[in-house]
Amino acid sequence: MTSRLAIFATAVFLMLFQHSATGHHSFAVEFTVEETAVIEGVVAEVWFKNPHVRYYIDVTNAAGEKDRWDTRGSSPSLLVRRGWTKETISVGDTVIIKGHLGRDDKRLLSIIGIDLADGTKLGAHY
Repeated sequence: MTSRLAIFATAVFLMLFQHSATGHHSFAVEFTVEETAVIEGVVAEVWFKNPHVRYYIDVTNAAGEKDRWDTRGSSPSLLVRRGWTKETISVGDTVIIKGHLGRDDKRLLSIIGIDLADGTKLGAHY
């Protein structure tokens, strides 16, 4: 009877927590540690929610066309502890973002630091 209860409890535990165990991804799957880039553009959308804060940035390319970049930061709770809020960066703000490039030539950046138009510097290394 005890072993059946242990098996049942284990099965319930695994069912309850399978999403959190498989839901997150490795940094190295999406980004390159070796390659960084700096982009400058205008914030088109702010996504200040779990699992990672995202800022969608419109960057004008060499041909004069707009490219949309998906830039990703830490979790909202971590950024709030560093003094950020949902209003720290708003749609329409011009920003300069340094980050790790996405793999497979995607317009994807893992944020290292952000410079705001007023001179404020945000990020892990500032």
